[in-house]
Amino acid sequence: MPAHIQAYQRPPTPEQALALLSQAAGQAAPLIPQPRMPDEVFPPTPTVVDLQALPWVYISREPTTLRLGANTPLQTLVDNAAVAAVADGILQQSAELAAPRTLRNLATLAGAVEGAAEGPPELLLALLALNATATVQSAAGAEQLPLRNYHSAPGALLVEVAIDLEAAPHGALARVARTPMDRAIVAAVAVVDARQARIAVAGAAPQPIVAETKLSDASLNAAIDALVEAVVAQSAPVGDYRGSAEYRRAMAGVLTRRALENAIPQRRSA
Repeated sequence: MPAHIQAYQRPPTPEQALALLSQAAGQAAPLIPQPRMPDEVFPPTPTVVDLQALPWVYISREPTTLRLGANTPLQTLVDNAAVAAVADGILQQSAELAAPRTLRNLATLAGAVEGAAEGPPELLLALLALNATATVQSAAGAEQLPLRNYHSAPGALLVEVAIDLEAAPHGALARVARTPMDRAIVAAVAVVDARQARIAVAGAAPQPIVAETKLSDASLNAAIDALVEAVVAQSAPVGDYRGSAEYRRAMAGVLTRRALENAIPQRRSA
């Protein structure tokens, strides 16, 4: 264990975990296993708070809602039938893309959400496209908010992600990468139902781009065109060794269209 760590805590309750994390700024940080192994496994704080004893490992399928505990391992998501049934399997597929199986047994849903900026983005994109809701707990209590509005903050912990399945959404994922299992250069996840279409894109801006529009049989092409235009307009890519800014912007439009067309049942069966 690194020399800077003076205390390694594994609290059994959320209240105890939050009390430890409420220390002075920079003194304590949670250990949240991510799908991409960081250069430094432990946070650079004197106190490390291991969250794996907290009761947030579950998958609960209610009549119209799927609830996922933040500590649920990614491999559990891959193996679960209720997860596989969501939106033509995009949630299961994105969890499988997050990491090799060995790391999926360690990495958690919270780790995939927290680490999406530097790691595989597909699982976060799938949740954003599904318009998921996050439950966040702090010393002040629990709060529910749209996942797209969630940002990691000191003294607060992601507890649960919930997905409303009442509209029976369809979905599709499109991505480009150097190899099939490499981190995506650009990725897009589309979700459609009878009322609307929503797209989430990573790799074309510092933060995921989310756009949505009303959907009707008479205007499928117009809806797709509108979402492609919205994504391209919001694109502000930064090029790197994997793809230039121009390439990323172009792929954002191409993959948005591809994902949407594949997610629309009429298009998929044509």
